[in-house]
Amino acid sequence: MQDLTDIYYFVQVVELGSFTAASKALGVAKSQLSFRVARLEASLDVRLIQRTTRRSHVSEIGRRYYEQCRLLLAAAEQTQRVIDEAQAAPRGRIHVACPVLFAQLLLAPILVNFLRQHPDVQVDLDICHHQVDVIAGGYDIAFRVRDSIKDSSLVMRSYGMDPQILVASPELLLRQGRPTQPIELKRLASLGVINAEGRHFWHLQAADGRTQQVEHHPSLVSDDLQVLYQAVIGGVGMAQLPQFVCREPIAEGRLVPLLPAWSLPPGNVHAVYPSRHGHTPALRCFIDFVAQRMPQVLRRTQQGLLAENARPVQEQRAFG
Repeated sequence: MQDLTDIYYFVQVVELGSFTAASKALGVAKSQLSFRVARLEASLDVRLIQRTTRRSHVSEIGRRYYEQCRLLLAAAEQTQRVIDEAQAAPRGRIHVACPVLFAQLLLAPILVNFLRQHPDVQVDLDICHHQVDVIAGGYDIAFRVRDSIKDSSLVMRSYGMDPQILVASPELLLRQGRPTQPIELKRLASLGVINAEGRHFWHLQAADGRTQQVEHHPSLVSDDLQVLYQAVIGGVGMAQLPQFVCREPIAEGRLVPLLPAWSLPPGNVHAVYPSRHGHTPALRCFIDFVAQRMPQVLRRTQQGLLAENARPVQEQRAFG
């Protein structure tokens, strides 16, 4: 096995044109360079550089060997870079996009712990009220909750499924009555998420596998979860919201879950980013940090909501 330093010195001599030029560029004695190249030649049993008292030139086999040595040194540099990046302390700036309620209820505690452990990382958190264009917006990563993933140009990392809940305010139920069957949802005012089809449905499934699809005509449609949340709290209409958004308002009696015997398609809690490769140590560390902790946050949210739902809800007396 040839010494990699000998190979490096040989490549420098070839590229710089002479032992003298390579000696000056590398700060290594000309005699030392000559010795290292001669040792390489002896190990290979070939003459790589023809030398005379006046000049030297690369032999034909030396030229071919040089081309392969360049590739070898580039590969060696790449392997070293892998180790250097893995060992490098995360530092620098990360640009993150996130919906407001997701940031407040799920990401905030994870982000605080991350920044405590990695003080050399700065996070620019852009609270978005719509689904951002990750690449055009210059974001390193964006968080989303969607029941389906349509953008195949991005890399997705899923953290789990978050149940969706159909909820209404006590005020709305006092005015319009509490539904006991899916068909009765039609008489309640509703809110919806903007979609390309322009039609809105509640997709419901019972524990025994029965499904029902109920069309509704929302008085407000938006792709902003915060707007829908405020509207349902204010009694404008019922809405389908992620479980992590509903937990506290249900526990406090500000929202009431509808049709508990029926479930809605869950939302996929995930992050998207432009590529699997070329991440800075800071971004790679952040992605892994969130991936380790987000499922735990989701489980705690779900378990807390189940515990609250198991307790008697006083508001139910008013709705039958």
